[in-house]
Amino acid sequence: MAIFVLTVVGLILAASAVDAEKVYNFHMCPNTQCSVRDLYIDPCPEAAYNLPCEWSENASTSIAFTYNPEFRANLPKTQLYAETFLMDLPFLNVNTDACLYTNCPVVKNTDQHWLFNLFVPYNYGRMNYRVKFMMWDNIYHQQCCFKFDINIV
Repeated sequence: MAIFVLTVVGLILAASAVDAEKVYNFHMCPNTQCSVRDLYIDPCPEAAYNLPCEWSENASTSIAFTYNPEFRANLPKTQLYAETFLMDLPFLNVNTDACLYTNCPVVKNTDQHWLFNLFVPYNYGRMNYRVKFMMWDNIYHQQCCFKFDINIV
């Protein structure tokens, strides 16, 4: 059954990434306990030129990637943050239940797929952001974290 679910999630990930651009310009957070590869963001034609993705206000975007955690988690949490000088500000419309975006439980040392669909409302403001993706386990406080840049236009 698990293989079937992973196959379905993989097919969904591949289908969602057909029009997306592969993003190479992302960075793992210090002390993160995972690896990330095959990051696709739609829309992001700027990725072909190694530039930050441009997201439109009042529009949807998707973020898909493969990750390999160095920890397990039955009920992982997640959030996207905009890094600022003073503090990380969470994106308001992200459900923190990571099981909505990936298979649960999260299995240690196993490639898994992630798919976010995110709506960018008008109230975010037109500016440049460093986005921080985080997924963590509340029990052992282990995390997967990476960052990438966007411009909201």
